[in-house]
Parts: sequence; structure tokens; C-alpha cells
Amino acid sequence: MEIKYQTVLNNNPVIKPTTGDMADGSDYSFILKPLTIEEIISLEATYNSGNQLPTALRELLFLAGKRCYVLDYGLNETQEEMQDDAREWLVRYGFSIPRPLFVIDVHRGSDVFLFVYLDEGVNDPIVYQADLDNNLDPRYSWIMNLQANLSSFVNARIDYLQRGINPY
Repeated sequence: MEIKYQTVLNNNPVIKPTTGDMADGSDYSFILKPLTIEEIISLEATYNSGNQLPTALRELLFLAGKRCYVLDYGLNETQEEMQDDAREWLVRYGFSIPRPLFVIDVHRGSDVFLFVYLDEGVNDPIVYQADLDNNLDPRYSWIMNLQANLSSFVNARIDYLQRGINPY
């Protein structure tokens, strides 16, 4: 697969912080683990009606769909499990997102996840956050536009990690 959007991720399959809080003197390295094209096609069939995912998302999954050092996949063993869990959380908390989406990160248990919409018609979609905490101030939306497209979002987190700063 040609990488057009996730070039920083592609150029950094392993990161070993040497400065900052993440440089603890150990020999630990942060490593990406990819999905195969066949696994990506299966995700497209299940979560995007067989249509290709946006290019930046396909690239992300191709480079780091099993493990990404700047995205939290939670306790989920697979992308399918993460997608299904987030959809179950929506139902459990009484929320609905009527548009096709793909979850890219989960954190804070089952209260918060990051996602991209699949129907925007762009190759590098905007990242959104869904906060399902029922105690939120009702004046605020539970879906927030993070004002960054997927590749910029990933690049910013990589920059933090390379500088030894926790990317989350």
C-alpha cells in the first residue's frame, strides 16, 4: 500500500524516547503492529457496507491496526472488538450516532472514545471525541470535533512521544 497521509507513522515503526518523562533509562521501545489488507477489507465489509475506508484510516490500520503507540485500543484484542464495544456503550448509555463511524481510540473505561465519520467523502477525516459520561453539563455536546484530521492528530501525538512526553 502506498502511504500518502500517515507518512510520519510509516517513517517511525519504532520509537525509543531518549528525552523527557518517557525516557526512563530502560531499553523499552514503542512498536507498531499492522493489520493485513485482508483484515482491513473485512473491517470495511462489516463497518462501512463494503466501501473502502478513508485513505488515512486505511493507512493507519495497515501500519498500526493491531498496536499503535499513540492510540489506546483499550483491553480489546481486535479492531472488531473495539468497534463493537463502542457501539454497545452507545446503546448502554442511551446515545446514538446515526452516521457510519470508525473508532480509533478508547480510554477512561467505556466513557470516552475517539472516532472518525466514514461518510464525509474525504481521504483524511476529522477526529471526533464521544464522551458518554452521564454527569456532563447538559449545555455541552457529548460529541466534540477535535479540530484535527486523522493524520495531523496522529502526527501530533507522535511528536509528543518522540519528545518523551506522554501522548495521551
